[in-house]
Order: sequence, then C-alpha cells, then structure tokens
Amino acid sequence: MKQDTASTQKLLQWLKKYRTPVVLFFVILTAALVRLIAFPAHPAGLNQDEASIGYDTYALLHYGIDRNGCTLPVHLMAWGSGQNALYAYFSMPFVAIFGLNVFSIRLVNLIFSLLSVLAVYSMFTRSYGERAGLTAAALTAISPWNIMLSRWSLESNLFPSMLILCLWAICRSLDKRRYLWLAALLLALTLYAYGSAYLVITLFCVLLAMAYFTVYAVNGTLANGKKIREQLPVRSMILPAVLFAVVALPIYLFMYVNVFDKETIRIGLLTIPHTYGGRIASSSGTTLHDAVSHAIQLCLMQTDGADRNAFPFYGCIYVISLPFMLLGGFRAIKTHKPLDVLLLILSACSLLLFAYYADPNINRVNAVYVPMLLLTALGVHEIAGSKKALAAIAAAYGICFCGFVSSYFSTEYREKLGGEFYESFGDAIRKAEEITPENVTRYCTAQTNMPYIFTLFYTQIDPHVFVDTVQYSNPGSQFQTVTAYDNYVFNHDAVNSGKAGTYIIGNSDLETIRKFTDEIYQFKRYSVAVIH
Repeated sequence: MKQDTASTQKLLQWLKKYRTPVVLFFVILTAALVRLIAFPAHPAGLNQDEASIGYDTYALLHYGIDRNGCTLPVHLMAWGSGQNALYAYFSMPFVAIFGLNVFSIRLVNLIFSLLSVLAVYSMFTRSYGERAGLTAAALTAISPWNIMLSRWSLESNLFPSMLILCLWAICRSLDKRRYLWLAALLLALTLYAYGSAYLVITLFCVLLAMAYFTVYAVNGTLANGKKIREQLPVRSMILPAVLFAVVALPIYLFMYVNVFDKETIRIGLLTIPHTYGGRIASSSGTTLHDAVSHAIQLCLMQTDGADRNAFPFYGCIYVISLPFMLLGGFRAIKTHKPLDVLLLILSACSLLLFAYYADPNINRVNAVYVPMLLLTALGVHEIAGSKKALAAIAAAYGICFCGFVSSYFSTEYREKLGGEFYESFGDAIRKAEEITPENVTRYCTAQTNMPYIFTLFYTQIDPHVFVDTVQYSNPGSQFQTVTAYDNYVFNHDAVNSGKAGTYIIGNSDLETIRKFTDEIYQFKRYSVAVIH
C-alpha cells in the first residue's frame, strides 16, 4: 500500500514538473487525431477545385506545363479565370512520392494545419507565457474551421495557415534577427496562396512598417527590456525587404497584367498569365450595409450555409468564443505588445475583405478567422486566471468540441458531403477507362461541376493532348466549359442518344440508359454503361 502511495506521489510530481510538455503533447495528439481519422476518405470523393489543383500539379511536375499550356505559371489559368498556384507547387513532392490521388493532393492543408497549431503555441508562449501558449494551441487544435479546412485541398485554405506562420516568424524575429529573412519569404509566398492575400498582405506590410517607424522605432520595448529599434534596426530590414520584393514581384506583375488587361508575360520559363473574367478586380457595388451584413453573418453567426465550411450551431471557432474574442481585442488595445499590434493590424486588414467581395463566404474571407481565433485565445487567457475559471471554460469548450466531432463524423453528415464531393465519380471514370478500347468514345453525361477536370485527374492524360484537342463552348470566358477532348464528350443529353460508346452517368439516369443496354457497372452515386 505504501509503495502504491509513493508511486502515485512520484507520478504526480513528475506530471507537475513536466506539465507543459505533457499538456502540449495531448493538444498535438488531439489535433492530429481529429484531422487524421478517416483521412482522406472524409469528405468522400473530390471537389472540382481539388481535381483542378491536383491535375495541374501533376501536369507541371511531369510535363512542365499546366492544362492550359503555361510553363511555370505564377498563377494557374485553371478554368480560365485562374486558380492560385502556391498549393500546386507545395503539393509536387507528395504527388511525386505517392502519385496523383486524393491522399497526395490533400496532404498540404493537413500538414500546414498541424504546423499552425505549433506556431500558435510558440508565438503565444513567447509573448504571453506558457499557459497562454497552451490555451491558444488547444483552441486552434479544436477549432471546427481549422479542422474542416485541413481535410480537403481547396487552395484558398492554405492562406490562413500561411498567415499564422507569417505571424510566428515576425514574432521570432524580435528575439533572433535572422528570422526576418524567413518572415519576408513567408509574407511574399503568401501572396501566391489566395487572391485575397493581394489586399491583406500588401496592406498588412504597409501598416506594419508604419507601426514600426511611428511607434516601436521610437519607444517600443520587448519583454527582455531591449528597444525594438536596437533589436531590429532599420539596416537589418533592408536585405529581407529586397528578398520580399524579388519573390513578390511576379505576382504583382500578374496583378498588373490582369487589372490593366495586358498580354501574358513570359520571363524564361516563368509565365505571368492573362486570365479571363477579372477575378482579381474588387467587387464594385458593395455597399456599407452589405459589408456589415456579411460581417455579421460570417463573423458573429460564423456560417455561410455551405455544409463543407461550417456547422450552423458550432460555427468556425464556436459561437461561445465571441465574448472572449471581444475581451481579447480590448486587451490587445490596452497592452499593445508586439503580437497584440500584429493581431490588431491583421484584424483591420482582413475585415476590409467584406468591402472587397460582393458575395463573400467563409473561404473568401478566411483571413479574418486568424485574428478572431487568436484574439479569442487571448481573451480566454485573460479571464482564466484561476483554476475554477479555467476548468469551467475548458469544460465548455470540451462539450462543444465533442458535439462538433460527433456531428462531423456522423453518417448523415458524411453522406451529405459525399454528394457535394461527387463520391464514386472517380470509381466510374476509372472503370470506364479500364473497359473501353482506346478508339471508343467516352460520353460523360453526369451532372457534375466541370466534369472534364475529374476525367483529367483520374486518367492523368498528357496535358499536351488536352491542349491540342480540347473544345470549349464558351472560349475566353471566366469559366470555360469543355464539351470534348481526345475521346471524351461532355453532354448530359447524350444519355438519350443511344449511340455506341461508354457512358459515365449519374445513377438518376440508370432507367434511361437501360433502354439501350444491360451492360452497366454501378457504383454508389455514378455508373458506367456500355452501348455496342
């Protein structure tokens, strides 16, 4: 009995001594498990934007061009209006190792989401102490928004993770000057992550420079008592600023080409494409009333109505977070430590997105959830000074997290997402390729969004063949509709034609196709039929 008591005391002493690493371990473990369970099978299927970024990654890796024939594009042409390229370049090592599939193309957002948990812990610990670091890491780990964006490969979902890494690098530069180089590189690369970064990152850098020269260069001090002007003198920023300018120049040239309707620029193998549709132009006609209404919907209600982005009851960072977020904002204004200033500047920059987009959703304004989440962590840290308060807040978030996880992994929700992500469409395409001779036409009549991109993804055809044979019904438009390429024809009405060939159809058309053939291979939502 005495031995048991002594062992228990030793265990308690060990846990007390190593409390921080133990808690951090379980935070990271929780973050990893909730992101890795059923990965990449949930969401089941593939979104058209995932297929697009995946195929262009494959094409650039193996053939040096995207599906529009551009070599090393700084911004992908994609549908015609463009798709941001950073995700594609980050995905290349995984596609090279694992091949082009759902697993390899979803890895980037998963990895960067987990890195953001560690980055949040590091910069909060440095700025506010270990308890604040653990609080911020835990809230990031269980954030529904951060979890959901980590599980599919929408390229815009990389932007908030890159923002967090930028904040971390800037904070680290306050201790070690060499991190200025990393901060400059990350800020420049983030411009390639998503279109809203053009506004957010550019304005963030301008306001940060103004804050440095007007406030911190004069009397700002760090936690170690050093003046910022001593730790980071102006001369130390010149070369990192040059690095930022060099890396960012191609994407600023891209903005110039597309805002002023100039021709595509080619510098060696680098392509700065002219896209169709003016995607980077701001949404004119957005009123103050519209901006405020959208901000209330997306920041306070934390939902945009899309099942893949948020649950109405739980929101992006849990609806119970709003009081803590406001408290964190007031605390940041009051104490104005370096990280406080960074979060306030980022808040101001990201809120402008509501005036930029006429029809915003969670993906388009995802930058705003970074300061929302981190200010929430700051507010929780401020109020949870006692063990009782901390336990109560932890219990509230624990209940919310358990409810979210049970809803997210429920059969009903997985079925709903399976429909949105065209579950089993890839199975049907692969089956059609397997059973169809090379010279026989494949008719894709399934009513999916941009069905041609899924055939490119799953067949991995040479992009030169696509470029040489593609036919558009609306060439030069913002979303070019492919009617045919190589041996593929895309026409829903073809299901009624009875022509010889292989048909990839939605299961809702099974009765129609049975009029012409009994050779049908059925999958969960899509089927393949052969008419001889």
